[in-house]
Amino acid sequence: MRKTGLTLGYRTIENARRCILGDVGVTVRGHEFHYSTLVARGPLHYACALSDAEGRSKGQDGLMSGNVLALYTHLHFASQPTVAVSLVESAARTASRADSMARRRRGGNC
Repeated sequence: MRKTGLTLGYRTIENARRCILGDVGVTVRGHEFHYSTLVARGPLHYACALSDAEGRSKGQDGLMSGNVLALYTHLHFASQPTVAVSLVESAARTASRADSMARRRRGGNC
């Protein structure tokens, strides 16, 4: 990232692909407040389309890598409660997989 001017405003993100926020088409509101910009050093995979409060496109947000989603947008969960449910379900699936892998490493004990 590099230092730049302030990016500030209300945002709406819409899932362009399935991710830990939910299915394609799910929208959630939030706000963006940061001074940095991303300088890509390889291919980037975004999950969400980003628009401002007037509906104008602001590009993409939600960088994906494995089960990680990184957003500049700070989400307002009350604007789309299903997003919070999706996050909790995703965390539960990840924890369950981690538990299963740990049991296999121990030889199935416990």
